Amino acid sequence: MIGAYAAVGFASSTGSKAIWSTNPVTIKFSGSAGIGSSGSVGELVKCAPKVNNVAFHASVSNPTKISLTVSPGGEATCGPSPDAVTVTATCLVAAPNCKGTYTGTVTIFQGYSTIPPSLAVAIVVT
Repeated sequence: MIGAYAAVGFASSTGSKAIWSTNPVTIKFSGSAGIGSSGSVGELVKCAPKVNNVAFHASVSNPTKISLTVSPGGEATCGPSPDAVTVTATCLVAAPNCKGTYTGTVTIFQGYSTIPPSLAVAIVVT
């Protein structure tokens, strides 16, 4: 069992690396419309060396108040040519409750392994 965890840890610390055009990024938007208010940031990502069948996974510090999504949700190939992704933060609660500062991350997965580094996202809702 320990060997399996060590193998996964080793697999995620070697191999391909993600190269983000900007890291960290900030998404700032007005939450005055409440539920559904959102803001986005465009980002370019590439991987070296090239990897196939990757998925983007977004997480946020307070998922009951705000969601973080990535479009597209994955790629058939992540390689030396930059690919555009859009990271969007959306309010899930009424305006007064959505305002604040949150943190998020976008992680690239290939199977069960991660491709570091993750994209750090600062979310500021005014």
